[in-house]
Amino acid sequence: MKINIFMLFFMFLIAFSAFCNVNLELVNTQEIELDNIIQVNITYSSEKVSLFMGTTNKLIIKEYMNINNNKYYARITKSGNNVSIENGRRPFWLFFNSFNRRLEVYLPISYSNTINIKTSSGRIESSVELFGSILNIENSSGGISLNSITGDVVRIKTTSGSINISNMNGEVWIESSSGHIEMNQVSGILTVKNSSGRINGERIHGDVKVNTGSGNIVFSRIEGNVSAESTSGTVQLNLVNGSVNAKTTSGSIHCTFNENVGNISINTSSGSVRLNLPRSLDFNFYSRTSSGRLTTPFPDKLFSPVNDRNLTQGIIGNNISENIPTINIRTRSGSIEINWI
Repeated sequence: MKINIFMLFFMFLIAFSAFCNVNLELVNTQEIELDNIIQVNITYSSEKVSLFMGTTNKLIIKEYMNINNNKYYARITKSGNNVSIENGRRPFWLFFNSFNRRLEVYLPISYSNTINIKTSSGRIESSVELFGSILNIENSSGGISLNSITGDVVRIKTTSGSINISNMNGEVWIESSSGHIEMNQVSGILTVKNSSGRINGERIHGDVKVNTGSGNIVFSRIEGNVSAESTSGTVQLNLVNGSVNAKTTSGSIHCTFNENVGNISINTSSGSVRLNLPRSLDFNFYSRTSSGRLTTPFPDKLFSPVNDRNLTQGIIGNNISENIPTINIRTRSGSIEINWI
């Protein structure tokens, strides 16, 4: 049996690359004083970046490499109130990128200004509790995985790659051009934007604004007001305590509410609407559909004005007051279903 020499060569390169990935040694440690510094910029090209909480007032970086050469060490420059940390050179003579490097960043315990961390092709992750004032984390092509971050403002962005966060506290901004976004246990104001990809969130304590061009939006256990919009995809909100403003161009909207219901505004051009409401809820109800069926457990409380047969409205409940919430549903082509829970 003949063995393809090119296949053997390819297998050798894969094995050699795997060996290089695991055979990394600590070669460079830098401690950076941040007195009078208001902005820290950390920029790496294609390395894995791991974030840790330090134990001093200094910013500490540790570089691990499989080839030790000081030409490949980080370049650190200070200009005014800014400090910049960039990856050093990479060797060009090694085939299949057999040079490997990763970076560990230890955040100072008392720094209260801005830290920007960016990679062009790599991965950014943390699995320990972090504290910071303003954290900007960006990856052009690669995943971001963060756990237990508390900050005044946390901005997370990737051009192409997944984002996975948990135990986040503060004003959180998340943006992705292409890739799914997963969130679990976020406290604070949450803003999420995705051009193409699904967005999932669970146990959100605070107001949420979420937008996707193409992809489903699924959130569960929300303690706050929600604004959700999808151009092409389903919006599903489960166990909401608060107000909801949801809109889709092409896709269904399904919502389930707890006892503390605020105003509800639903708008879909092409898709069905299903709301599951507490039986004890008192509310003003309005629905308008050009082509679709309305199904409710309170048909005897509804009527349509003589001059507008597409509109159905009514006051639902026993304890009616001017402070009860309003439910307003509009569909162009799709059914509307209301259920008691």
